[in-house]
Amino acid sequence: NRLKVMPVGLLKYTPASSPSAVLTSRKSVSGPGSRRLRPYGLHRLGQGRRGGGQDPEESGALPVEDAFERETGALRAVCNRPYTRLRAVEEVVPTSRVRSIASGAAARLASHPEDWASHTLVGVRPSHLLSRRSEEDVDIYENRVAVAVLNVMRSHLQQRIAKLRDLSRMVDDVHGLLVPSKETSWRARRDLAGLLRNIEDSGRQRAAAGTRLRKLESSLAVVEIMLGSPLARAVDHRSVPPRELHPTNLLTSNPQYRRVASLWQACTTLATTRPGEAETARRRQEVRTAFERFTGHLLLLACILLQATPDADQPAPAPGRTTRFRLRGEPLTVTWTRTGDFTLRWRERQTLRVLPLMVDLCTAPDAVAITMSLADIHRERLTSECDNDLIVYPGLLQERQNVEPDVVRAAYRIGHCDGDTSGQHVGVAPLSPLDIFSVSRLIRAVQWATLGTDARCYPYTVFTSAGNRAVLADCSWLESRPDGVAVVRPPSLDELDQLPALLKKTRGRHGSGRASEHEVQRLRADFEALKEGAAKTKLLAACPICAKGGLPRQTVFEPREGGLFAASCSSCRTRWELRRCLACDQAFPLLDPDGSAPTGATESELDRRSGGTFLAIPCSAPDGTGQYICPACNTCGQGTRATSCPRGCSARASI
Repeated sequence: NRLKVMPVGLLKYTPASSPSAVLTSRKSVSGPGSRRLRPYGLHRLGQGRRGGGQDPEESGALPVEDAFERETGALRAVCNRPYTRLRAVEEVVPTSRVRSIASGAAARLASHPEDWASHTLVGVRPSHLLSRRSEEDVDIYENRVAVAVLNVMRSHLQQRIAKLRDLSRMVDDVHGLLVPSKETSWRARRDLAGLLRNIEDSGRQRAAAGTRLRKLESSLAVVEIMLGSPLARAVDHRSVPPRELHPTNLLTSNPQYRRVASLWQACTTLATTRPGEAETARRRQEVRTAFERFTGHLLLLACILLQATPDADQPAPAPGRTTRFRLRGEPLTVTWTRTGDFTLRWRERQTLRVLPLMVDLCTAPDAVAITMSLADIHRERLTSECDNDLIVYPGLLQERQNVEPDVVRAAYRIGHCDGDTSGQHVGVAPLSPLDIFSVSRLIRAVQWATLGTDARCYPYTVFTSAGNRAVLADCSWLESRPDGVAVVRPPSLDELDQLPALLKKTRGRHGSGRASEHEVQRLRADFEALKEGAAKTKLLAACPICAKGGLPRQTVFEPREGGLFAASCSSCRTRWELRRCLACDQAFPLLDPDGSAPTGATESELDRRSGGTFLAIPCSAPDGTGQYICPACNTCGQGTRATSCPRGCSARASI
């Protein structure tokens, strides 16, 4: 089944002016010009054509446009040869120009001696008189209807042309994704090929949109010409006729004006009334539900693109249900709560919570406003057992391109370790049906929730007695710790089979039956803990991209000093490791899908290149240092820092 995605209305930062506005954040930025999060544009949602029915496709012709094409001739005839009425005009003019004297001319002349030319025996000889003349008046009711049609059509055509241009630009961007690029990995091109299976549909839509765009531009040119006619210049544009026209003789008897009246009736279908509070709340809830469903479907698609296999015979995704996957042989579940949130559990542990937010954070005035809003939103949501939250919001690429870099970094960050005072990590990412790389951001978030969580727990330490530590000291896949042993690499089957025999050497030779039983239980618990640590480490050795592992092993896992590791896959050339930042001494995981340590860029550009299959961000230095940005301190803390990095690796970033 095809999923038809309709753009939802976005919510922007606007000055708070109404106490009835539904605020997502209750804290505003202090100082002059402070702003708050306020819903915007909801009055335009869910409004179809009057009289029932749904809106046609964007590339199709609206009824008012068909009516304008039919009645253009009558409207042009009215503009060029309008009906007029005679209007009596009284004005003071020189006596030589008077053709008809007004009835009040004598009274005015008696009260204005300055208009007297001279005195005579018979009376006064005037120099100026109040004359009366008749002139044609085009500013009549019927002509105002014609000019109102022109004004409404110009506004409508301009909006329609802007929408179609955006649609054509979006389709061009989609077609541009198919162009091979040396900067785009083969994996990203493969995922795009799977997402763009119906590219021929967008091609037909682009052709239809181009045809409709040319017709609308031609109609707009005709409207502009008619707005320059003497009729349009003479009629008062501020007076707008009512929705229901008065049945005058001219509108009912004259064929041209009758067609103009029918065109006005078609134009009235474009007018919308301001919805009430109940209708606004209903539409707001409708938009919220649509965005939550879009987020849920995109999250499930991200799991599929990460080579996760859904379990068979499970119900369709819906609020209140759980979708189960198997990722690299381990259970992965996505629960769609009835409150609209999504929880991701990896190996029976909740590792990510996705919180949809109906506000475009890129319209915030600065990064401080975004940080305060995210803190308020995080506090208002119910706490969970998960330490990582991802706030997603409807955001367009054009909005992100027009704002400051610090706002963009604050409105899009995944995997950063700088959390709030509660210790939880809060990420944020924009999603949009018009941006195909929105799924790449969720892919990256799932990578942090699965591979990133496992890597940060390396090495897995098993707490055991000093006797066990002495016996297990000869195991090359274990390292001794002050309070136990750490699993530093996945053991082979033979090494794991030898583990019970090694643990039995620590059993005491004497003791009561109860003591012996406790000793057996302790050894069994140690064996299970070591076996679980070996399984977790083996999961780290499996390739996170092609998910190949086992025997014969396709990956190479290398333990390093300081509790770090490096791994690589010979099948797909993927490299992943746990690295320590020399600036803040924090360990962070990184993932290089192609094993080439590419030069970094903005996160949106990296989504386009890698399809979201990366963790830490590569350094943005032009010379390509091969280093990665530490998500804890936002610096390139490996060796000599890159001073030419546009991201600011030479100093702490502002977020």
